[in-house]
Amino acid sequence: MNMDAGHRKPKLVFFQWDHQPNADAASYLLLHMQQHVKCLATHFEVVVVNQDCDYAAICDRHQPDLTLFESGYRSHGSRRTIITNTAANAKVPKLGLHNADPWCDRRAGFLSDMERWGIETYFSISTMMPDYTPEIAASLFIWPNFIDPELYHDYGQHKTIPVTLTGQIYGLYPWRQQIFPLIRERYPCLVSPQHDYASKRSAGMLAGEAYARALNASFIVPTCGTQGGEVVRKHFEIPGAKACLLTERTPALEAAGFLDMENCVFASHHDVTDRIDHLFAHPDEMQRITQAGHELVHARHTLKHRPQIHQWYMLNRDLQPGEKIIQSGPFGDLEKVTHAAGRDSIHISGSARDRALLARGDIFLKQGRLAEARQCYAQCLDYVSYLPEAQFRLALCALHEGNADQARESLARLIEITTLTYGAADPDPVEWAYFLLSMICTGELGQARRIRDFYPGLGHEELVRARHVLDWLADGVSQDAQPDHLPKHRKSIHRLESRPDGEWLAWFATILDRCRQPELAARLRDLSAASLSGKAQSRRTGVGAATGWRNVAYAGADRLIAISGLGALRPNVPPMAEFRYFERVARNFGRNIFRGRLRPLGLALSRLATAMREVGPAERIR
Repeated sequence: MNMDAGHRKPKLVFFQWDHQPNADAASYLLLHMQQHVKCLATHFEVVVVNQDCDYAAICDRHQPDLTLFESGYRSHGSRRTIITNTAANAKVPKLGLHNADPWCDRRAGFLSDMERWGIETYFSISTMMPDYTPEIAASLFIWPNFIDPELYHDYGQHKTIPVTLTGQIYGLYPWRQQIFPLIRERYPCLVSPQHDYASKRSAGMLAGEAYARALNASFIVPTCGTQGGEVVRKHFEIPGAKACLLTERTPALEAAGFLDMENCVFASHHDVTDRIDHLFAHPDEMQRITQAGHELVHARHTLKHRPQIHQWYMLNRDLQPGEKIIQSGPFGDLEKVTHAAGRDSIHISGSARDRALLARGDIFLKQGRLAEARQCYAQCLDYVSYLPEAQFRLALCALHEGNADQARESLARLIEITTLTYGAADPDPVEWAYFLLSMICTGELGQARRIRDFYPGLGHEELVRARHVLDWLADGVSQDAQPDHLPKHRKSIHRLESRPDGEWLAWFATILDRCRQPELAARLRDLSAASLSGKAQSRRTGVGAATGWRNVAYAGADRLIAISGLGALRPNVPPMAEFRYFERVARNFGRNIFRGRLRPLGLALSRLATAMREVGPAERIR
């Protein structure tokens, strides 16, 4: 590892996704990623790696002082890079960068990446990330959004636009949905069209300097931080380009230094037109607020004011036993304190609409008021249609209602998003645990037992329980390894009510009854008396051997693919209909052909034909 000498900048290797495809669509997304690199370059000598690579080889070539891994991004245009051999060069500190919204359904993939890459400290661009994924809050720091002052500044444009309306206005933005129509009906507006990020039409939207100049020519520009109360780039871009920021009051914005009628204007749908009327009737006051907002952003929120990653590097070099690094708020500096001081990082929580709905739904679910719980969770999806916490809880509702097939299908989709759509090595451990439990509820013990360890490195308290229960119901004995041999606990995006083993078993026995599995429920109540310790006597019921013809066919096909050397065709999900296994195999086949791997595939297919001739009919369906 390099040692600092004089004023030499430390070297940072940034493993960034390949965002270049966005240049032909929403080009501002590519600009945002370039600004991340520019911000890092204020403190580091930055080497960007955005192609598949070997970590050890990169470290040997560049000798970095620090490495940063981007992960969890959701854009369909950007390409996720594959990084191997990350266990090498252990002396080089590694950080993870969650470059996504805090509610994103790729968070489970982010956590999987971090575990696989051996990263235990994370940064996020989202001020609300600790509230959305609290299990990593103690190891998470905020590297918040900012502006590039060379792009967002006062161009001296003559202000000719009363109000500019820009940004998305679908369910994720309830404030804009209420405010924008009220403004359009009352004031002359420059209205930006709404296009999907991946759409070619996005290429025609205002971006870069043209966008900054349009803001500079505007008197008032409203925006919001989504239903989650986030601080988005527009909050800084608007005053940074010297327009008056009209927005929703949130704790995160107040933490950034925004004050009502001093450097911005806070409004709701109840008073927005009155406030705008007041501003236009008092131009000197609007000019004062606009100037103060401009000064705030350029004094505190440019790329020069985001040293948090460099601060972590400097503090971590001299970190002593008994010390830790904390952050004094989402826009604050990092500092070193002793564990004995009892201080932790200061995070923001409590302002997100979906979090409030989830909490209310959880109360209803605990009270057995399933219709009301389901309604709360469904309302979350009105804000974020892919919110995994809401989808997971709807699966729980289905189990409580005795609809195991619906729960199983919903959980399979969540697992698919993480392992196939995103490409993570394994799914969220709680989602995997409850998929196994839903299979038990449909009576498919044999198939559930067969796939229980499909992700062998996945560990979690709920998954340990699911495996114990599965073994007990199948064989009358719990066969999990001793605690010191269990997989490492994997962090989850889901927070479940903490219950003692006996209470949890009684709950699941009730679920089995509701799913029309009374015999399994009775067996499970026997285990309740013996606890989950695995000390029960084996009854060897032979239930684990039962399976259906469809599952046999899927398992046989998967085995033939494996023994023929066609590993590149195997999806990272169990061979089951729920995961559209054969569709995924065909898709992988097409991708390999597209990438010019015809010869290796031809050899593998030849081996497959040989294997099928050599394997007897009985063995093929095992």
